[in-house]
Amino acid sequence: MHPISKLTNGLIVFLLTFALFVAATDAYVPHGLHLLELMTKEMGTTDSLQVSQKLIVRAGELEGEESIELTETLMYLFPDGFRSEISSLNAERIHVVFKGKSVTIIDKKVVAESENEFDRYKDIFLYNSRALLEIRLPQLGVDPSISSVGRFQGRIGYILGAQYPDESTAQIWLDRNTFKPFRWLVTPGAFEDSAAMLEIRFYGWRQVGSIWYPVRIEFYQSDRLVRIIQVEKLQINPTLSGKLFDIRRLKLKYPKSGQLVPDQPDTGEQSEVQQTLERFQKIFE
Repeated sequence: MHPISKLTNGLIVFLLTFALFVAATDAYVPHGLHLLELMTKEMGTTDSLQVSQKLIVRAGELEGEESIELTETLMYLFPDGFRSEISSLNAERIHVVFKGKSVTIIDKKVVAESENEFDRYKDIFLYNSRALLEIRLPQLGVDPSISSVGRFQGRIGYILGAQYPDESTAQIWLDRNTFKPFRWLVTPGAFEDSAAMLEIRFYGWRQVGSIWYPVRIEFYQSDRLVRIIQVEKLQINPTLSGKLFDIRRLKLKYPKSGQLVPDQPDTGEQSEVQQTLERFQKIFE
């Protein structure tokens, strides 16, 4: 084929693609609250859910550390309760959210009573109705009254919380056909001590019973992949005791960080256990 013909054909393909995109972006965009309604309806509802997964913290997030893989169990008691249990050889982490309050326990010590941005990915699952998300999302910087349509990595989707192509504000991207989330930008201003925009991507939605849940979740900062969640098992409607989500009971049971745990005296030496605890705290506080 003549070089000019190749150039002409390439230009035609580009113009057609551009025209299709312009047509899509000029099309009717549902109001943000209606998109929330469609999203929660598509994702479905249930009473409880248990998720077994691997959490991979990539090399580079912690200076001088190799990538580490942790076993994590999530428990959802919709729409008020969430519990995460993470364990390693030398330490464990319990994180509980219930009715807007939270507590994080590392190695039997309360280290935080608030959430960090890496905990937030679960909010679009836990608060599983339009009414709840209409309240919750503005607290995370997402304005559900704003909606637009945009393109990311060749994929056209509806955007909650921003006018495309603005990526300076918190926003959630929904698949144009299924209305399931596939991208969430968490702005630094939404959290204290955040150094960079956190981007969360959801992949491989799987149906279990009446709900859909992604089998892979990726976390990016400054376009660098820092964490991966790989779901291994989903259990619909397990029996979950209310004690698992009782924050007051947990605070009474575990001392705050800085107080010595009776069976772990301070020897003045930094043991392997202490090093593991410090690493856990850097990752999860």
